[in-house]
Amino acid sequence: MRERSNCRAVYLPEAGVVELCASDKAIFAGRAREPPEGGGQGVKRSQRSQRSEASVDLRRSAGRAAQRLRWYALTNRLPVFATFTLAPDKIDRYDAQAVTRRLGQWLDNRVRRKGLRYLIVPERHRDGAIHYHGLMNDVLPMVESGTWLVPGSKRPRKPRTQRQAAEWREAGHQIVYNLPDWSLGFSTAMYVRGDYHQAVNYVAKYVTKQQEDGGGKVAGRWYYHSGNLDLPEQRVGSVDVRSLVERGARVRNLPEAGFSLVFLTVKMDDLLLR
Repeated sequence: MRERSNCRAVYLPEAGVVELCASDKAIFAGRAREPPEGGGQGVKRSQRSQRSEASVDLRRSAGRAAQRLRWYALTNRLPVFATFTLAPDKIDRYDAQAVTRRLGQWLDNRVRRKGLRYLIVPERHRDGAIHYHGLMNDVLPMVESGTWLVPGSKRPRKPRTQRQAAEWREAGHQIVYNLPDWSLGFSTAMYVRGDYHQAVNYVAKYVTKQQEDGGGKVAGRWYYHSGNLDLPEQRVGSVDVRSLVERGARVRNLPEAGFSLVFLTVKMDDLLLR
C-alpha cells in the first residue's frame, strides 16, 4: 500500500470511537460510500461457481447490514433491549409478509404518536416461526413482569417469596419488564446495563446469525429501523497506512476488485485522518 491512502472515517459518538477504512485505491471520494465488492461481470461461470458466489454475496450482505445497524445504534443511544414474540392465535407466525406488515404498522404508529426510535432484527425459531429482538428508546409504557435477571441464571427468574423479591430489588438485580402496547404476543424489555457497545454488538449478531443459520432475510430485510434515527458523521481524507498497520489494523486483500482495505478503530481524540 502507498504511504498515505484514501480513507473513510465513521464517527460513532455513543462508543467514543472512529472506525477507519483505508484503501490503496481512491474508492472513497466526496461523500463516503461503501467500497464495491468486486468484479466478475460478464464472465461465464459454472452453476457450482454461481452457488458459491451467491453464498459469498449473502454473507457480505449480512455483514454490511450488521455494520450499518451498529453505526445507527452507536450514533443514537437506544437504552432498552426488547424481544417481541407472536401468538399463534393472533397471527400466522410463519407468514413473513403478514407479520412484517403488522409489525410495520405497529412501529409506525408508535413513531408518529410517541416518538419511538428503534432498531429491530427478525429471527426465525428452528421451526420457522418469526420473532424479533432490538433496541429502542424508552418512550413506550413498561410494566414490571415480576421476574428478574439474577447473576448466575441465564433466564429471568420469578422470586419464590415477596421477601426474596425485595432482596433482589435491593441488590439491584435487573428488572424484566413487559410492553403492554404490544398486543400480538409476548414481550420483554430490559434497560441496557454496562457496556453499551457490547449490547449493540449482541443485537448486530442476530443479523449474521440469520445468514449463518441459512434463513436469510425475512420479507426482504435483515433489520428494520425508524426514520427518525441520526446517521453517523462520515469524512473522507487520507491516512498514513503504515501507522495503522503498526497499531494492529486488519488488512483485507481483494484481488478480484483490484485493491486492499485496512480497518482500524481509534478513539475520537486519536484520529490520524487529514
